[in-house]
Amino acid sequence: MKKDLKLTMLGAGSGFVLTIAKELLTDPVFENCRLMLMDVSQERLAAADQAVSEVLAKGKNHVSLLTTTSLDEALDGADYVITSCEKKRYEYWAQDFQIAEKHGVFQVKAENGGPGGIIHGMRNICLYREILLRMEKLCPDAWLMNFSNPMSILCTYFKNYFPKIKALGFCHQVHGTFGLIAEELGMEPGELQVITAGVNHMNWLFDIRKRNTRESCMAEFIEKMRASKYWNEVFPSIPEQRYTKEVYETFGMYPVGYDEHIVEYLPFFQDPEEWKKWGLKSLREFYENLTKKKSHTLETQRLLGKNYSKPPFPVNPDHPYYAENPCKVITALETNTPLYFDAINIRNNGAVDNLPPDVILDVPALAIGGEVRSIHVGKLPAAPCELCRRQTVIHEMVAQAAAEGSDSLAVQALCLDPYVASLTQARGIWADYRQAYREELTTFK
Repeated sequence: MKKDLKLTMLGAGSGFVLTIAKELLTDPVFENCRLMLMDVSQERLAAADQAVSEVLAKGKNHVSLLTTTSLDEALDGADYVITSCEKKRYEYWAQDFQIAEKHGVFQVKAENGGPGGIIHGMRNICLYREILLRMEKLCPDAWLMNFSNPMSILCTYFKNYFPKIKALGFCHQVHGTFGLIAEELGMEPGELQVITAGVNHMNWLFDIRKRNTRESCMAEFIEKMRASKYWNEVFPSIPEQRYTKEVYETFGMYPVGYDEHIVEYLPFFQDPEEWKKWGLKSLREFYENLTKKKSHTLETQRLLGKNYSKPPFPVNPDHPYYAENPCKVITALETNTPLYFDAINIRNNGAVDNLPPDVILDVPALAIGGEVRSIHVGKLPAAPCELCRRQTVIHEMVAQAAAEGSDSLAVQALCLDPYVASLTQARGIWADYRQAYREELTTFK
């Protein structure tokens, strides 16, 4: 186990920094470690410094807290690089909606799938390219632990174009969702243990069991889900799940997550009038309002605990179950202690039999022997398998289009996206995205 580890957090102004800091308080692995916070915004960096200092003061470990706006200083000698990076987040997301709608394509979330997910992925690939190039020079042996979306597209890019960088993708979709589901069904978070696999934000439930029991409780779970008000009604500050239930009734397999994410990959909401039936609406107006209110200021205030409206679930956001996983992975790697994780974004490597071995999937994994290895789950039924397969093809094409600056591949990826109905739409959307983001799409000439 290495002494005085250096953990670097890029995008320290994001909410993930506090969840990371809380995990450093007592674990001996992090005694005398250095936590380097990096953000391009001095305002957000100062807020992160203040908030993290307050967290670290409560722990018994000695953790040195450093801050910088320099990427090179942050990466130099880092052992683990944790990323949550985005450029003009809400401003660009709002524009992603507007451009697609101009060409007749309407989306609910547009973060990971649809035309919005594709251009979001390309922007972030161009942003991360510089980070990865500097990592190769300044910390080539470091692990990259990514929180940024579109998770699958970014991890596909890491895999294909920076294969020497040890990269993992972390998302609380599976873990967090089933903590909330347990609470909604009157249980404690962590009481339901699940086996899932799929594309990030579209995992599929293979099995579910109650903690410390041998028998599957899938039938009981489905019965309770069908009867629960949280899958049949819409409530303020609680993620919608009515469409999740409808997808289960259609395909016979429960999709893990919440409606606004699942719908990113499914073309069943082309008509905005359909959204009302499920209690959904486009997030475009939400992003536009955040842009008008200077979202970076709101994020800074939230980091400091201001202007935060607590939702009904989770009842206790600080419950140990809801902790993020990067620090647990670090401990497993540093101590060579085998540790199981219910979902990490890595190569399939046989976890799902009927999807290609080299594609990025969100699957159960085991940290052991200095690596994080996928765990075999089984075969997906035909429809869920095809929904995932199509997305992995699109993600591979988006990664290649952004890496090579290929307009042709960008249009092809849009043509394959289930939200795009015609070549005319694909070409029009790409032409407008290309123009709107010409400064961000640095690989395109």
